[in-house]
Amino acid sequence: MGQGSSTPGAIEKLPDPVTRKAASEFLGKCFTDEIWVPLSKGEDQCDKDMFVKAIELRNHAPSLRAWLEFWRIDELEEVLKSLDVMTTSDLWLLEDKEIGKIGLKTVHWAHWEKAVAHSRYLDAIDFDYPPSPLYLWLESWRLQRLHKGLFDLGVDVKDDIIDLSESDAQQNLGFKLLELRRWTKARASLQGNLKSFDFSASRDNAVPTLDTWLESLMLEEMKEPLAMLGAYELSDLADIDDRELASLQMNKLQTKHYMMGLAQVEQAKKLASLDGHADDATWRGWLESWRLLRLQTVMEEMGAYTRQDLIDLEPNEYSLLKMRPLEAKRFEGAMIAVEEEFNP
Repeated sequence: MGQGSSTPGAIEKLPDPVTRKAASEFLGKCFTDEIWVPLSKGEDQCDKDMFVKAIELRNHAPSLRAWLEFWRIDELEEVLKSLDVMTTSDLWLLEDKEIGKIGLKTVHWAHWEKAVAHSRYLDAIDFDYPPSPLYLWLESWRLQRLHKGLFDLGVDVKDDIIDLSESDAQQNLGFKLLELRRWTKARASLQGNLKSFDFSASRDNAVPTLDTWLESLMLEEMKEPLAMLGAYELSDLADIDDRELASLQMNKLQTKHYMMGLAQVEQAKKLASLDGHADDATWRGWLESWRLLRLQTVMEEMGAYTRQDLIDLEPNEYSLLKMRPLEAKRFEGAMIAVEEEFNP
């Protein structure tokens, strides 16, 4: 992108209509006739709103592959992932020795320079989100049981859920009572945050397992080193100091991804998703602590897999749990504690 394009107010300062000269200066190396001609219809100027929307559309590529396709270097996807490129803003951080491993062809270099310029721009405007693959999204909503059913319906990424009709979902996914309620909330929330979904942004979302979190950040190889440090769940990461972090020997991009994910964990703590209570006991342990373990099977048959899921159970539905008198009294106390924890 051009010099100054990432400074605050740069888009607002563009003339209306946008001239070819202004567009070229703003886009810098990213300016091409392939972009300009359709927008301007071959003229020397184009509508500013259309120009801005074209920029936003390119910034909001649904995946790394889609973004690489735009710059016509999508055949490099696998080798880039092997170099730990995970997001669009990672590309410009590759060092010369790493770029040398890619084996860029002559024409690729022209496309590569445009992509790197755009990558640098996206990083400068903080347009970078931790990835949230389908499996992480499902786990955060305690809906991972539906993964296979969604795959059978052709749902490979979160974006596909928008195109799945409610009737098809209900007919084919075999929802349990509380799963359906979470699904309804989860699907509605997708409309506004497909790309920017963050499990730490809402108390409705549960914190994923450490394994899922590492996989989403392309850090699976860190699982064993973290275990050797004694980190078994996300809350343990807060105990890792700089010396222990250095012992993981992560490269520049891996460190970037780790810190990006760690910011999510810190935010989740602020929302009390990892407030200390979650660290004390598993789902089974929590039930045992309230002497409600006998109810685990019926709760899971209703779609409750964590104590947080019980919030969606209406008081007039408590009878479905078939509790004994003293269990009902303890359950009432347990629900008060859950409400205070997740809905203060």
